[in-house]
Amino acid sequence: MRRSADHRRWWQSEPREDSSAVVGLQSGFAMIALTVVCTSFLALGLVSGGVERTWLYVAMFGAIGVAVGLLLRAPGTPVVRWATVTAVAAEVVAAVAFVWAIVPVDRAAMMPFAGATAVIGALFCFRGRVGSAWVAFAVVTAVLGGAGQLRADGLHYLVEPQSGNLGILVMMTVFAAIVGPRAEQLFALRRQAGRENTAFAVRAIRDHELARLDDRVRPLLQRIADGDPLDPVECRLVESQLRDRIRAPGLDVPVVADAVWEARERAVRVLLLDDRGDRGALARVDAPAGPLAAVRAAAVEALECAGPGDDVTVRLLPDGRRVFATITVASGGAVALREFGIDGAPVRPPRICP
Repeated sequence: MRRSADHRRWWQSEPREDSSAVVGLQSGFAMIALTVVCTSFLALGLVSGGVERTWLYVAMFGAIGVAVGLLLRAPGTPVVRWATVTAVAAEVVAAVAFVWAIVPVDRAAMMPFAGATAVIGALFCFRGRVGSAWVAFAVVTAVLGGAGQLRADGLHYLVEPQSGNLGILVMMTVFAAIVGPRAEQLFALRRQAGRENTAFAVRAIRDHELARLDDRVRPLLQRIADGDPLDPVECRLVESQLRDRIRAPGLDVPVVADAVWEARERAVRVLLLDDRGDRGALARVDAPAGPLAAVRAAAVEALECAGPGDDVTVRLLPDGRRVFATITVASGGAVALREFGIDGAPVRPPRICP
């Protein structure tokens, strides 16, 4: 599910449309799981008895953590270039530290490094950087061979960790070649479905609004066509309702429009205002949830209670304010003000000013 920036948690990155989304790597569970895996690798290495420099072994896994974190959270499809270069560099640094951190060619201390670097290679493929995965594999292989020759036997440093990683990287390359294009097709179909749903919703809202307009305006047009006299009161009501639809699209729903019509028939003066920036988004009839629904319900209640000669003003305030909307009712020389917060709840009890 796609989340906006306002609804993402601190550990969530911008949603991406790639293989990592298909296999669930953008979830919080994936981050927890990989953290547990890397921590387990570190613990296994430390208790293996083959670590010669503990601080360097821990630093090695710190570099591995940097690479894993970047490949999990960095934006872009494929992952952005700076994150790719940094992850490759971090893996190479980890390889250098690995050679000097363990007892020469101690197999028990080698296996955690092999597993961690296999995870990095898989993440490169998931994030659309298969070429970078092979570059990192080649550079790490060269580093292990050269640095390992200085410590003991370079061949042992190559065979133990890299032989298994080679097979894993080949499989992940095949996986990326198969799943990557399918993921692109999947998200392309999702975007197309979203566009079609949006177009359908727009047509439905347009048809609904035309039907409402037809109910109010057609009788007047028919009288004009027939040459019958027009009712001035009804003409003013229709004109006022058309103005409401322009001035306050966020309040232009049938339940509010009917309440305003009936109130004006009782000689109540009504003013509807919508000063928010996303007026087009607020005009949706099929969105009952949220603060707008509470304001609409309160407006209907105020309009039904208003008597002849009263003034009722309903206003949706501009964005960025603590108050979402206000409803003012002037009756009998007193003014009652109701304020609604961004969650739709009243900010304070109604204030009555004499």
